[in-house]
Amino acid sequence: MATHHEFRDLGDQWLISYACTIANMPIPTLFIVGHCLEAYCKAAILKNNPSVNIFRYGHDIETMINDIKRDIGILNGVMFYPDVESRFMTGGLIPFTDTLMSDIEYLHFVPNQELYWVAKFQKDIKYLGTTGRRMPTQYSILVMERNPYWLPIMRELRGYIQDTRNEESFHMASFLSRPNSPPFALEYLRQICS
Repeated sequence: MATHHEFRDLGDQWLISYACTIANMPIPTLFIVGHCLEAYCKAAILKNNPSVNIFRYGHDIETMINDIKRDIGILNGVMFYPDVESRFMTGGLIPFTDTLMSDIEYLHFVPNQELYWVAKFQKDIKYLGTTGRRMPTQYSILVMERNPYWLPIMRELRGYIQDTRNEESFHMASFLSRPNSPPFALEYLRQICS
């Protein structure tokens, strides 16, 4: 049976990989951060209820986050609006209208777009932009490496799944203590792990 430690350690490996990403690779960046989020969500669910069949969630990040909010009481600032996918993600370019900048769903989507993409398409995000899958072939997305957006989400999840405050997993402790780790990655990780 899977344990929360296994998923925490897996999430840490994905988080380290995400912190090391470089610019101009939006699909791999989303793939990495999405898997980090998925692993940390599964770790939180397992810590709360070690007997749950964690694999029943598959890659359904939205359901995991909603269950975490309900059962654990964290990630309460993470919200999903029901029509965002159909309005802004799967129909190609977003048409500009005079009312767009006052549209509450659009104003919610813009800063949360990386979350929406990984929550809605995590299973197949690696195929984004290709034909033959149920993925949009025309899309508009802004992806940032080491996006500050993820800092409070990852910090809150890691804070919950850690056994002891300020005690890091082997992978994280090892990376943070290496003299040759990229400074930009260390800076990002320390904002989450401190």
